[in-house]
Amino acid sequence: MKLKSLLCLGLLVMLGSPSVEAATKRICTMTLNSADEKEALRQLYASQDVEITELVPTEGKNPRWLQNACNSGIQCDVLLISGHFGGVFFGEGNSTTLDLKEIERLSCENSCPGILSKPKDVFLMGCNTLSSKTPDKRSIEEYVEVLIKNGFPRDLAERVAFSRYSEYGMSISQIFSSAFNNVERLHGFTSTGPMGKVAGPLLKKALRDTSAQTLFSKGPDTKKLNQLFAGMSYRIVAPKTESDPNYKALTCNAYSESINENREAIHFLAKKLHLKKYYEPLLEATQNPLFMALLQDTLRASAEATRNFENFFLQIGSARSLPLKMKMQFLDLQAQLGLLPDMVKAEQQERLIRQRLGDGLNFIVTDQFCAMKDLLKTTELKASWLQYTSDAWQFIPRLSQCFGSYDMGIEGLLKEMMYSNESPIRREALRALKGRLYSHDFSQLLKASAQWPQRDRLDMSYSIGLKAPTEMLPQMVETCLQKAASGDNAESRDGYRWYCYNQFEPLIDNPLKCHLFARRFETQSVTGVDWNCLTRFNHDIHLGSCLEAADRNADVESSDNVRWYCWSKLSEQKQLSRSECLALASSMKIQGNRFKANWNCMNRIAN
Repeated sequence: MKLKSLLCLGLLVMLGSPSVEAATKRICTMTLNSADEKEALRQLYASQDVEITELVPTEGKNPRWLQNACNSGIQCDVLLISGHFGGVFFGEGNSTTLDLKEIERLSCENSCPGILSKPKDVFLMGCNTLSSKTPDKRSIEEYVEVLIKNGFPRDLAERVAFSRYSEYGMSISQIFSSAFNNVERLHGFTSTGPMGKVAGPLLKKALRDTSAQTLFSKGPDTKKLNQLFAGMSYRIVAPKTESDPNYKALTCNAYSESINENREAIHFLAKKLHLKKYYEPLLEATQNPLFMALLQDTLRASAEATRNFENFFLQIGSARSLPLKMKMQFLDLQAQLGLLPDMVKAEQQERLIRQRLGDGLNFIVTDQFCAMKDLLKTTELKASWLQYTSDAWQFIPRLSQCFGSYDMGIEGLLKEMMYSNESPIRREALRALKGRLYSHDFSQLLKASAQWPQRDRLDMSYSIGLKAPTEMLPQMVETCLQKAASGDNAESRDGYRWYCYNQFEPLIDNPLKCHLFARRFETQSVTGVDWNCLTRFNHDIHLGSCLEAADRNADVESSDNVRWYCWSKLSEQKQLSRSECLALASSMKIQGNRFKANWNCMNRIAN
């Protein structure tokens, strides 16, 4: 009897256990905007044997949500991503985003196989997700404007539009295919696609006759999908044939520490026909010191490779709608490779800057230059480059903070502005003048600021470090803090500081004193004090106090929550100019928050 039982058990193993055959399948969804497509799949397939798992957290805005999902080891049989798309998946009123660059990085690291490799089908339900280089009804300029209206910084909007419509580089379809190289089919759109309320019902209708077993074993009825989405730019591709293996290899080796891999990449890129097609991995690799050193050696040793690079730079430099930042990057790269004298590089970059400023200075242009701060570190902003219109006036202080330096003309202008009757201009001018003021300037400012609102006086101490004696911490508080400093460790010292704060809270009677106190803390328990500083004095908070409290918070989500609190209070009190709003928006740590804050600055701030 025992032998018979063992034989039966062996037979079951050979034929396959029913429990193994009926293993639960999973449809993973990433919902960045409309949930209509996810709901269609849920209605069709959710059962004991099929789980519908949403990967985007409904609570919080953790920018590492995708990495966390990957680390969980979750296994997806089908993946659906829904949202607006412009190089980044995003949604209306939603701060969570999904960047194509992040998907590429995880694919290169092979650290997310359950999500990026295991699915048989991936649905990319957003505009242009499977676009080729073929033009559609929109021009590059029109697409840039669409993205800017959705809160994209101009720099990113120009880069995405150039990637979509120019003849340079990979198509978006090829990039997605490279990232999802092991899946059987990608579904998406070559141009503008239908809204979720249209796409969801169509997807449900197309899959209605496809059983769960068929969906997971053979895939959906592609003929029916194409029929129902006809005229909506729907497209299905096989990543194995759509992707370019050279692009994948170059992208994944952009930061490689292997000499051989870097040499292989340089040997490949140096060929005449390859630079135009693979300029994106080239720009990424410029951040790799080993790659740059080997590339410099290669050009010194090869006249042919040098000619190929020179021709490429000449060609792409004249490309229509090449983004300003990329023009600056390519000039920098030519100088690093010894193909362009530093003086000529500076002259050409100055010409590009003057051309852009010649179109007028506004929120979008200021934002674009501030997004290029790293490329402007050695550039001096000159007063002669600016057009002094009423619209441009408020952005000059902010713009001057984004260049490496500025000339005496700009300095003189800012010193006039620091006595302006308009508080926002005065505050921004003082931020821009940090490190450019002398003792006589401080004396005059102390006298003038006696007539200013308390908010402006306090903000001055954050921007240039100038404060009146009445704004110092009282001696009783200082004595308590000195006693706290004698503790054995950071935790005990901060514990005593909390005691001091609670003991003398009535004497800490403005946000500046509160932050002077907070600066003594050594641990993240300071975040409690910072929040207290803002909420106790929300009628006197200002950009300086907001940014200090936010920057001191090590948790990016909590840090941005501080910024949103400040946005709410300052805009409600009409104490936030567009220029100050830009400073607040660009300081956001989470990409989706930057988009949302940018949109708010453009559409909800009147001045």
